[in-house]
Amino acid sequence: MGFLSSTVAPLFLLVSLASATHHVVTVGKGGQLKFDPETLVAVPGDTITYNYFARNHSVTQSSFDKPCQPLVGGGFFSGFVPTESPDIASRTTFTITVNDTRPIWVYCSQTNGNHCQSGMLHAVNAPTQGNTFSAFKDLAAKAPTSTSPPDGLPVGGLRKTTVDVGLDGNLTYSPNSINEPPRTVVEFSYNPRNHTVTQSSFDKPCFPLPNNSGFSSGFIATTQSVPGLATFELVINDTKPIWFYCGQVNGNHCQAGMVGAINAPAAGNTLDAFIAKAKVAPPPSVIPPVAPLGGRVFVEGVEIVKFNLNGGNAIDVDKILGVVPPTATATRTATGTATGTVIGTATGTANGTGTGTSTDTGTATLTTVVPPVYYTTKAASSVYYNTWDTSKPVTTVTVTRSYGYGGKGQWKPKATQSVGEDCEEESEKGSWGYKGYGTAY
Repeated sequence: MGFLSSTVAPLFLLVSLASATHHVVTVGKGGQLKFDPETLVAVPGDTITYNYFARNHSVTQSSFDKPCQPLVGGGFFSGFVPTESPDIASRTTFTITVNDTRPIWVYCSQTNGNHCQSGMLHAVNAPTQGNTFSAFKDLAAKAPTSTSPPDGLPVGGLRKTTVDVGLDGNLTYSPNSINEPPRTVVEFSYNPRNHTVTQSSFDKPCFPLPNNSGFSSGFIATTQSVPGLATFELVINDTKPIWFYCGQVNGNHCQAGMVGAINAPAAGNTLDAFIAKAKVAPPPSVIPPVAPLGGRVFVEGVEIVKFNLNGGNAIDVDKILGVVPPTATATRTATGTATGTVIGTATGTANGTGTGTSTDTGTATLTTVVPPVYYTTKAASSVYYNTWDTSKPVTTVTVTRSYGYGGKGQWKPKATQSVGEDCEEESEKGSWGYKGYGTAY
């Protein structure tokens, strides 16, 4: 995969960029054939991002004299951005940078409905006299059928689409099916806990392409759900299908369905077929030993060019940002039976029926077989049991452990433990063993 190019800017340009304004323009919002705002004033260094709404629009630069035709000699073109909602913006955006104060003329090149001729126009730094925006609209109303650049590919700006990784704790990419033209940047935004975006073949869904020939974000661990905080960017270079998966082995994320595709075919080797293959792929998954590969990783907008954990394919976002992670809490439910006579004082809550006598707080003599209830607090010299004869007593024991790293795995605390497991041992450990990188969750 390719990279976005970067260069060192001169000092005067860096100063101007620091004070630059970011403008946002909606395209077709509310079902209207309209850019909003239709005109704006921008200075060199300013950026303009176009957000798309239903149904299928483009942002195309023209000249003043030919409002519905692409600018001769080069201009920007976003490509078409199909989307369903008139009110929720597409995940795909297009951003341009203003280089000077000359007027910029823009139109939508959608011919179904003659959007340009119907007034779907936009201008940056339009004059207030002479070649005004109003005059531009008048010319467009009489213009011949609109056209787009012949290859239909975005040019002259940044076309980007975003994908959420592990949103809301789910083992998913949202969306997991991306359909975008070449030159589009795909930005994967990471959520807790520890995921990868790794390229595979269709036939081997949970394993990387050989010889480090595909892309891999590496393991990116975070406790924070902040859009764009930690991202992996790659560029689509052609129209061939691209298959990817999460290489996390704790929970077998790939086999659990955490896979996705870019430009998957509608028949044959479809995304659904890829998901089905992933479900039966032999665990454990693996990823390349170094990262990032074939793309770029950013934390708060700063590029991380070299990873330094797990041999070079993992990073800890919290440590990079100096953030203290929240504590982790493990809980367990204990059940069991006791035989004999128990005399003691217990304070707690139990539900059920049985024989014997008891009070809410006090002393009771039990002569029947009863299941025990362990309490989080008890007398130092003895263990008390609940004196009710219950069928299913339940007590939750809460254990708190800090968020740490070490070893080659990382397990989250278990919500409950089953009958027969050692309560005291699990309470001490909090089910928090093997926390680390490479196979971390």
